[in-house]
Amino acid sequence: MTVYECIAAVSEEIAQTGIAKTHNNAAQGYKFRGIDDVYNALAPFLAGAKLCILPNVQERLVVERVNAKGTILLYVTVKVDFAFVSAEDGSEH
Repeated sequence: MTVYECIAAVSEEIAQTGIAKTHNNAAQGYKFRGIDDVYNALAPFLAGAKLCILPNVQERLVVERVNAKGTILLYVTVKVDFAFVSAEDGSEH
């Protein structure tokens, strides 16, 4: 399968069940799904379609700040490109 056929196959599979929001943010009162939930839900479909998602870190920025109590906080921003690659024919997006 080409990379686009793989992506379509994974999309078709995940559309059947979706990915539930199983976590609660008590402070702001909303439900959410984490990135681990997304990867865990997608993993069997990605494997079945032989579709790989390959990250490539483009940039990493660390900013150190001090809060009102004097505690040091580190803010890390990462810019990442992801390549979707078909393991069958090597095509990628």
